[in-house]
Amino acid sequence: MNTLQFKKIEKTIDVSDFRAAMASHLKKTKTRPLVISARRGGDSFVVLSIDAYNKLVEAWEDERDARELVRQRQLQKGKKWVEWERVKARYVQDPSKRKSTKGPQKTSDTGHK
Repeated sequence: MNTLQFKKIEKTIDVSDFRAAMASHLKKTKTRPLVISARRGGDSFVVLSIDAYNKLVEAWEDERDARELVRQRQLQKGKKWVEWERVKARYVQDPSKRKSTKGPQKTSDTGHK
C-alpha cells in the first residue's frame, strides 16, 4: 500500500516550467504535492493527485469528528447513559412485525383491484 505523507513544501516550480513539462510534473503528484508559483511573486498553487486530495479530506474529516466526539463527551459528563440495547429494544421495531407503509392500492375503473 502506497502511503502518502504530507510535509512542508520547499521546492516550487514556475508556471512556464510546469507548462513545458506538464505530463511529467503531474505524474510526480502521485507521490508528493507540487507547488506552482506565478511570476513576479504572485499567487502559488498546490497540485495534488485525486488520491492525495481524498486522503487529505478524510484526515480533516476524522480530525473534525474526533473534536466533536470530545466536545459531546464533555457536554455529557456526569449524565446518565442509556445502553444501545435498551434503546433498540424500546424504539426499533423488528422488521417482521412492521406494518406495511404502502398507501391504498389503486383500483381499476371497474372497482376491482
